[in-house]
Amino acid sequence: MKVYLHSIGCRLNQSEIETMARQLLASGHEIVDEASQADKVVINTCAVTAEAARDARS
Repeated sequence: MKVYLHSIGCRLNQSEIETMARQLLASGHEIVDEASQADKVVINTCAVTAEAARDARS
């Protein structure tokens, strides 16, 4: 399966999305650079801070 991963928010979110990518690759999935190329899209957001909440909504 082709998967597009996108992270919005804090450094923890970036770490989580990198872990997801490693696990997906280890399971035989392909990480793609564009959502339009993907079978599935994962968007990891954060709303702990007001700035992160604004970024997630935009």
